[in-house]
Amino acid sequence: MKALKGDLAAMKEDFAKVMEDTNGSLEELEAAINNVVSMLNDMKEAQAKKDIDNQWQALHMAAAAACRGSTPEGGKGPWSNSVIPKENGAKCSDQCKRNADRTVCKAEVSLTGYPGKATSYTQKVGYFYNYECDGGWNEDINHNEVAADETAIERIQTAYYRFCCCAKP
Repeated sequence: MKALKGDLAAMKEDFAKVMEDTNGSLEELEAAINNVVSMLNDMKEAQAKKDIDNQWQALHMAAAAACRGSTPEGGKGPWSNSVIPKENGAKCSDQCKRNADRTVCKAEVSLTGYPGKATSYTQKVGYFYNYECDGGWNEDINHNEVAADETAIERIQTAYYRFCCCAKP
């Protein structure tokens, strides 16, 4: 008990020192705390934007892989091929023609995937379709990356985003 009383006295003394050493007013302390909270909120918003950008990039990389797998001869020659978002109602053959250099459509792909780590070897983690270049196919706005809201990738779990696979002639 004697030791506890000694510890309590030491804590009271330390607390008194802190109170004496504090410079500035309570308002200044509140302003500093508000500044820190504001900076943390800005950091959270910036991280959320990065997370969304990383999700779109992962989708684009998956689309590139899907295009590669849907192209019978792969890519030949010294040029890279390109992947572009598919426009609702347009044909990929027409969309590829609008590109400056990769004007030949090789395929149209549509894919979706689910967040999180797989927990079994039979769990479905994504789905895909591959189409011919001259199809208009699904015109649901949720399948159109350009028209979709930036955060749609986080909210819409069944969206099949569509892409055109274009190559040099």
